[in-house]
Amino acid sequence: MDNLQFVQRLFNGKNCYSDSMTEEQLSLLHIESGVEAIIRKMVSEGRIVFLTGNPGDGKTFIIKALREVLSDVYVETDLNSIADNELDMVMERIYDCYKNKRPCVIAANEFPFHKLMLLFKKNYPALYEELKGLKKNILVFGYPTVELKRICIVDLNERNLLDKDRCIVKKVLDCFTPLLEPYCGSNAILAHNVNALKNVLVQQQLLHVFTLISLSGQHFVIRDILGALAYSLISCTDQDIDDAGYYYDAFFTGENELMRFARQFDPVLLTSPELDERLWNGEILDGWQLDCPSSWPANITSGAGSVEDALALFRSIKRKFYFENIYASALNELQPRDLQECIRILQTIQQDALRNKRMLIFSMNKLFLSTDEERDKLRVWTSHSYDLSRTPGAAVSTRYIDSDDLELVYPAPVSWLSEMEYSPAYIVLRSKNHQEASLDIDIDMLRGLIMINNGYPAALLSSQYEQVISQFVRALCSVHIDRSYQDGTIMISDRREGTVKKIRIEADKYYLGSEVSY
Repeated sequence: MDNLQFVQRLFNGKNCYSDSMTEEQLSLLHIESGVEAIIRKMVSEGRIVFLTGNPGDGKTFIIKALREVLSDVYVETDLNSIADNELDMVMERIYDCYKNKRPCVIAANEFPFHKLMLLFKKNYPALYEELKGLKKNILVFGYPTVELKRICIVDLNERNLLDKDRCIVKKVLDCFTPLLEPYCGSNAILAHNVNALKNVLVQQQLLHVFTLISLSGQHFVIRDILGALAYSLISCTDQDIDDAGYYYDAFFTGENELMRFARQFDPVLLTSPELDERLWNGEILDGWQLDCPSSWPANITSGAGSVEDALALFRSIKRKFYFENIYASALNELQPRDLQECIRILQTIQQDALRNKRMLIFSMNKLFLSTDEERDKLRVWTSHSYDLSRTPGAAVSTRYIDSDDLELVYPAPVSWLSEMEYSPAYIVLRSKNHQEASLDIDIDMLRGLIMINNGYPAALLSSQYEQVISQFVRALCSVHIDRSYQDGTIMISDRREGTVKKIRIEADKYYLGSEVSY
């Protein structure tokens, strides 16, 4: 199999399984990751290593890449291939290594790993308890609560190969493009793709798209990443693929899970009326890094061509502009504001914790009262409506949780997994002194709260946010960190109108906001 066929088979999944690769092909695709360094260290210390993850996460590939280190170590490359009646034998071999302080490496998808754990629970409770403790503490907030002993778990479900600081996309491109250069002479589109994906600007823009994908909280396996990049480069060489062609079109029209998800970040969706008009009319002739388009949508509509053909060309030219024109970086600013702010929060979660916490409190308060501008007090609202399908019209607040009693944290790999590629998929707002009272804020909820902060009407968002935050506030009240307003203030709101009245009780008199007493 030549290199072109090898890369072609990567995007349709036929050649993404390391079992089918030759030693030469394995070496061609080998991209060093932090996980390999972790396994080397754990094996050198004589530990039992469980390498878990989804199919396609690269478990077998990692083990094959470490074959020299593991030459004298008991290894199971795929626990899923072990019949149920043979699991007992595997369990005994693992326990023998555990008892005699010898290393071993076991690769397993989630379900077979669970079955193996049940066997350990029945036969070797001490090993099971150690394994269970580690499984619960792969991600931690601060310091680990368990000690690393004989067992280590490396969960590739928590690995993010698109992390902005350790993204493997450039490494994969640097691997693919030299393999394909010998075939460029007979295929002009392939030559363009190879040259473009070696260009600094193109790589920069592509990495920006992958950063957006990465910070959207989705986990993509190495097989999807290899497939997406291979398809983008060489779909133009496969006559059986409709609309095959330039990398900038292929990446947003391919059909693996990663490429389907990437469509929400298609540059075509970034609307700039002035730019779009100039691209349609062919008025942007400078700034192109490789070549300037030779035909424009206006040429089609001014002749006998159809509007559909003109629109298809426009989409292609706009993608080309995004990746290959030096003036296109401004388009990145047109990505949804809530998504850009979400990226900022995840990247500055520690450095800007106070600002981020105040923004979240502000948005949570606005979920219950649209006119609320409070950022330092998370209000406790009570209503007397029992119909959950309707927003109650009136609510009362006599207490609040002070922002100083809350902290904003995020999960990170336990210290011995710190070299694993990772970025958080959620953040946590919780009580400083009662950490069990916490709220997990995933990417979707975070974006929703950011939208409220930016002026989006809270009533248009899913009611589930309000319900989840209500439960969180009740949990905070249950650990008694809520406080009464100064001077016994009572707030009564009309949620439908967005109005609020304040009542203050003093010397057995009720004072309204106008200081009129009764």
